[in-house]
Amino acid sequence: MNELIFIFVFLLPIAWYFGFRNGKNREKERSSGNKAGFSRTYFTGLNYLLNEESDKAIDTFVSMLEVDSETVETHLALGSLFRKRGEVDRAIRIHQNLIARPSLSSSNRKSALLQLGYDYMSAGLLDRAENIFKELITVPNHKAASLSQLLIIYQQTKDWEKAIGVADKIEKKDNSTRAEISHFYCELADEALASKAYREALGFLKKAFQVDSNNVRATLISARIHFSKKRYKHAVKCYKDLIRQDLAFLPEAMDSLIDCFAALNDQKGLIYFLQDAIQKGAGISAILAYSDILQTTNGDREAADFIASQMNQHPSVKGLLRLIDLHIKHAPDSGKQSLSMLRNVVTKLIKNKPVYHCHHCGFDSKTLFWQCPSCKHWGVVKPITGIEGE
Repeated sequence: MNELIFIFVFLLPIAWYFGFRNGKNREKERSSGNKAGFSRTYFTGLNYLLNEESDKAIDTFVSMLEVDSETVETHLALGSLFRKRGEVDRAIRIHQNLIARPSLSSSNRKSALLQLGYDYMSAGLLDRAENIFKELITVPNHKAASLSQLLIIYQQTKDWEKAIGVADKIEKKDNSTRAEISHFYCELADEALASKAYREALGFLKKAFQVDSNNVRATLISARIHFSKKRYKHAVKCYKDLIRQDLAFLPEAMDSLIDCFAALNDQKGLIYFLQDAIQKGAGISAILAYSDILQTTNGDREAADFIASQMNQHPSVKGLLRLIDLHIKHAPDSGKQSLSMLRNVVTKLIKNKPVYHCHHCGFDSKTLFWQCPSCKHWGVVKPITGIEGE
């Protein structure tokens, strides 16, 4: 049914016009007969349509669309419609047919070539699409679109060096790819780390910071490198930068942060760090880390009182779970069963909740993605804050 609607709304009127025109042209060549007529091809296509052979009808009507200066836009629009409907093979055939016409003007050929590049992208033929878009970046009218598509290709193929080169060209024009370039350098840093090329990784991170000094990801990678090389003071400095850049990501560093201060035998430093972070609005992870210190030094009651006071201002399901754990140990036998049941409910509630949220498209996940799998934007996925998160 959708095929028939498509034909009637878009193809049939066009086919009728060209069938009428072709018939009339032939009529002029005859000295007798009707005043106007239709081409035989038109009736063939109409017969296919009436017999519900939509594929043959579409191919027949498309073949009637002669390529001239008046119909190029129709061909391009038709090919685009096929692509959007998932019929990429037909779109490719139409655009290749256009490009093969020797009479086609240079500007129209470039437009058809751009559409063919989109077709190849939809079909997953990235190498062919790349060749087309590389050709079109020299054409002013198609440069922006071609650079945009090349950037998508190089991200999909994880060719970060080429992605940086293309993104630099876009950045010079509209300053829109700064975050992406910085993350591309982080990708290169991660690849270097996988080969234990620490110096090379730090070099990429330096470039990432030069592009975006507030790149949280680069800070976390830098801290991880310093920690692995036992340069704990340098790692702590990175974590202090994290507070300035984005407190929401502090939970990603909490375990390593605590280990750093432990390796430095500097519990006071850890206390000051956590107090500063909490004062500046850090979430429940920092609060719980600080409560662990209170529990070790002053006991369960003071730790519970501290969590309760913080939760009055910033309610948290995770904080509630820790409070239950602290109280269940000291509860009478008559209350332990109820607290245990409540603990199970809260645990299941936390288990089923996502941890990260994309602030661009709303995608939720339990894994931190630096590039959102849904909208493909970089640096927009963050830990969830509020009562169900941090």
